[in-house]
Amino acid sequence: MIDSTVSNRSASLRTAFARVHLRDAFAVWQRHLEVYLRLWKMELAAPLIEPVFMVFAFGWGVGSLIAARVAGVPYLAFVGAGVLGFACLSRAMFETAYGSYFRMVYQATFDAILATPVEAESLACAEICWAASKSLIDALIIMLVLTCFGAAESWWALLVPLPLLAGSFFTGALSLGVTAHIHDIDSYNLYIALFFSAIFLCGVWFPVGVLPTPLQAIAWLIPITSAIDLTRALLIGQLRWTHWLELLYLIITALACAEWAMRSLRRRMIG
Repeated sequence: MIDSTVSNRSASLRTAFARVHLRDAFAVWQRHLEVYLRLWKMELAAPLIEPVFMVFAFGWGVGSLIAARVAGVPYLAFVGAGVLGFACLSRAMFETAYGSYFRMVYQATFDAILATPVEAESLACAEICWAASKSLIDALIIMLVLTCFGAAESWWALLVPLPLLAGSFFTGALSLGVTAHIHDIDSYNLYIALFFSAIFLCGVWFPVGVLPTPLQAIAWLIPITSAIDLTRALLIGQLRWTHWLELLYLIITALACAEWAMRSLRRRMIG
């Protein structure tokens, strides 16, 4: 009895990452990829259409009404990073919000997967990694569109997928943690409202520096701000040493959210 108690206590002290089996997580990720490849035409429609209209609306439409340069760069280049980050991070959020919820509740896909030797942590890890992978696919497509419009001004733009991957991992993990606690799909209304309200503070359409000081502090606490700022710095080729701190903060918060999401999904699915 004592040995069992000690064993349970030691298991609870282990990180969720320690219980992830990479082979199982990859198998679940591969399952999502196969579904994606069957539906690729519809899946690729959004990342092709949305950025084009956003560039028209904000890059040329709004850009023609302002001083044409923001933070020392053309507004088209400035807003291009916002368009890219907004589309990719939102895609990761929706994938582990509504996408994971449908797989968990309506399609019973999670139950079927967990009926195999796959652990809940491996399933959660696969969900987050798939959300980040899906965002990366969108990022490459949107980057091509932005390059055609002249929004990419530096060869550093080739590294843009890296901060977007970290940012997508964060939003995917955060959303999966929320999904594990939601029992009514209408409850997403509050989360989606908070997510998009927050993302508008994160330097997507205008510099964070124009906000009042208290709002700037709040904006920089949101990891999405770091993802957007790193993306913009690489697109225009203006890198600073502080960007390393932003990247470190983004990675730490992403891993912390992933740990929370994996623990939450285990409690939801297994108890």
